[in-house]
Amino acid sequence: MNKSIIYAMILLCMAGSASAQQSLKGQKEAGIRLGLPLGVTGRYFFTDKSAAEGIVGLYNRTFTVTALYQYHFDLSALTMDGFGWYAGGGAHLGTRDIDGSYKFLGGIDGVAGINYNFGPIPLNLSLDWKPAIHFGQSSDLADFAVSARYIFGRSK
Repeated sequence: MNKSIIYAMILLCMAGSASAQQSLKGQKEAGIRLGLPLGVTGRYFFTDKSAAEGIVGLYNRTFTVTALYQYHFDLSALTMDGFGWYAGGGAHLGTRDIDGSYKFLGGIDGVAGINYNFGPIPLNLSLDWKPAIHFGQSSDLADFAVSARYIFGRSK
């Protein structure tokens, strides 16, 4: 029992003394998204914990433009510097080719994922799940993707 308390105190001290991730406020990122939807992605951080992401995607004869608001949580103290996770939601608009006719597509999205900012190079990698519920069409609930984004204005 005493060893458990000592180990817990050591872990808390290490977590408190670990270097925090550099500030994300004002950070701009742009890159590619490989998965569903396949396309381009851009993200802007309003604060260290909140960001907006835009995705222009193509998949299964579908074109969408998605806007997401995300809450970010730093895991650097528990894992390694630059590692975190995020969750949020938003909406999308687009078109889908159904039997040769283009139909309007709109709906709501959720997002949850893990994130890593490389220290020595201006690169962000993320893996996320982005379920989309379409109004009047079948939903896409198994949308997973990996995104690679260049971080603008970040010094090495």
